[in-house]
Amino acid sequence: MHVILSKSAARWLRTEMHYLQQRNPAAAKAFAARISDAKLLLTAHPEAGPVARSLPVPGARTLVTGDYLIDYRIEADRIILVTIRHGRMRPPDLPMDADP
Repeated sequence: MHVILSKSAARWLRTEMHYLQQRNPAAAKAFAARISDAKLLLTAHPEAGPVARSLPVPGARTLVTGDYLIDYRIEADRIILVTIRHGRMRPPDLPMDADP
């Protein structure tokens, strides 16, 4: 299995990385490492995150990594990271973008 990011997750990731790099380069490095580690974990253990009943997509799961939450879906041959958000952010109200 391989892990891919949806368009909205990739966009959020770029924005967060830019924000962190401007304010705290060490935090940006740590954040990038956490996301990379999470992707490796999900590759080996796709069901590592529990099913998230608060998300608008049936069967979506949430993996907690540090201060961040990664909402994802498991498909036949891939895992799609549909949203990445800070733990203080509310879950999305609208259907999550699962379009890679």
